[in-house]
Amino acid sequence: MKTFGLLILGMLPLLQQQDEQILERGDKLLNEAKAAYEEARSTSSVAAFVEAGFKLEEARIKFIVVQEIGSPDKQKAATDRLRAVNQLGKLIHDGKVAISGAAADSRPKAPDSPPPAPPKDPAPEAAAPPKPAVDVTRRLPVPDEPKQREAEKLIKELFKDQYSRRTPQDRRALARFLLEQGARSKDDPVGLWVLYREALDAAIQGGDSDAAVTAIDAAAAVFDVDGLLMKTSAITAIGKTVKTADDLSASAEAALKLAEDLVLADQYEAADRLLTAALQQAKRTPDASLTARVAVRSKEVAEAKSLYQAEKGVLQTLARTPDDPGANLEMGRFLCYVKGSWDLGLRFLVKGSDPALKSLAEKELANPAAAPERIALADGWAELAEKDKSPLRKSQLTAHARALYEAALPDATGLLRTKVEKRLETLGQAAPSTGPVDLLKLIDVKRDTVAGDWALNGRTLVCNQKARCARIQVPYEPPDEYDVSVVVERKDGFEVYVGLSRGQTQFYVAIDDWAGTLTAIGWIDGKHTPENENLYRGKLLTNDKPALVVCAVRKDGVTLTVDGKKITAFKGSFDRLSNADVLTMPNPRVLYLGCNEGRCAFSKATLTPISGQGKPSK
Repeated sequence: MKTFGLLILGMLPLLQQQDEQILERGDKLLNEAKAAYEEARSTSSVAAFVEAGFKLEEARIKFIVVQEIGSPDKQKAATDRLRAVNQLGKLIHDGKVAISGAAADSRPKAPDSPPPAPPKDPAPEAAAPPKPAVDVTRRLPVPDEPKQREAEKLIKELFKDQYSRRTPQDRRALARFLLEQGARSKDDPVGLWVLYREALDAAIQGGDSDAAVTAIDAAAAVFDVDGLLMKTSAITAIGKTVKTADDLSASAEAALKLAEDLVLADQYEAADRLLTAALQQAKRTPDASLTARVAVRSKEVAEAKSLYQAEKGVLQTLARTPDDPGANLEMGRFLCYVKGSWDLGLRFLVKGSDPALKSLAEKELANPAAAPERIALADGWAELAEKDKSPLRKSQLTAHARALYEAALPDATGLLRTKVEKRLETLGQAAPSTGPVDLLKLIDVKRDTVAGDWALNGRTLVCNQKARCARIQVPYEPPDEYDVSVVVERKDGFEVYVGLSRGQTQFYVAIDDWAGTLTAIGWIDGKHTPENENLYRGKLLTNDKPALVVCAVRKDGVTLTVDGKKITAFKGSFDRLSNADVLTMPNPRVLYLGCNEGRCAFSKATLTPISGQGKPSK
């Protein structure tokens, strides 16, 4: 034993040197990821964001390993770096979403076609994501407690009327109010921190998950805090206090969304606990589809947690030998099959030891333009899905194959198209797609225009000229339940339309209808929007300013939110809903977009399935 102990002591300098080298490599990769992010942000390039994400994933591996095996001081340094990694990961993710309109990595994009000639008065491209307030590795420390107490005293004195109101609704209003104040206090770090901290506390007291997450994101952009840990604590606390069915549903939905962020950061234990609690909340609501979704995701995360534990040795190998073929193979499989991070995982698979997977990854990264090549890729992943016994891996492989088939379908003809349609039908029965669908990618303006002058200007769908009820079909038949998210910028004119459907019932949302005086879901019982029971009075859109519109279609009705604010909802049978006679569409089962007597630009339009299976229309 004495000899063994002396041997270990003799090896300590070597082990410490390895820790230092791994940490240095991680720092180098983190700096490269930051530089790549800045380039991606300035060029608005999805490919550049993917490159930044790959560098960041390599850095994450280094820091995770040092956190596991390093000396105490190196472990602390790695923990600090991982906070920065998670914050930069969020910025990269948000930047990619701002450009592509799709949050999921698993949906491949069809190759970009050459842009059309610019219209006479083109709408602007989608705005680049905002520049971070500070370097993610140089965020401000949380202010000292004495300074916080002084700022808190001043804030509560200035806004004592708002603080005096104690109902849950009042607490929610206070949270939103304090967030607005924070947006005006950027030059006062102490006051800014306390405003965000107080907004978070008020949001938790009021059961407002959205406001809580907004407060944490705002704070984490400036201060060196663990945003994921703060969000987990906040969503957990809210889940313990909410009582109504609507609040329980909102809490469970927030947990589902946060769980995805935790999985991306490899925090499976926290995601598992969060979803276990969310499942109990969902069971207390009448929403069976929500309960089913949480239950399925909870099982998947539990499996991912187990699989991640088995990856620890792989991570250590990659940290020391980044080009090891076996470790790259296992890491690529884990990222693709478990996390659904295909854009990152494929880059590991091309360095892996499996020739078949390496070939598939190389072909996909080449982004083939021809439909037969994309269909062959989909066939390869679908064959692997058929052989896999793991429910989680099978689900990810199937979803990816579906996405490739869907991307190839518009360009497929004849027997090849028939083959793709049959494969989509089979895969839909085997495992429904759960990733967002980029609706703008499906549009062919020549084929799908119904009225008006429409064009695809880069990644943005624009209506270039004023026309009565200008509209364009989106050739996609949605599933039973879904969310449609649209970013629209009205240049001039009147209402904006989002056409929806459920089964054979097509209906729509009109925003700023009747000269900007109302917004409504129409028609209800054959009545025009001004006569509807669910109308919202007031103007919602500002010309030349993008707005986020989300339409949530569920079995019991429809809910509309604009820029995060719930505007109106319909509860009841879909038999009561119908399309306006002036908005008649060739296919009553698909979605559509439109505007009236004006010009507008849609920079994003995505559909997220909730239950059931959607499909591109024939």
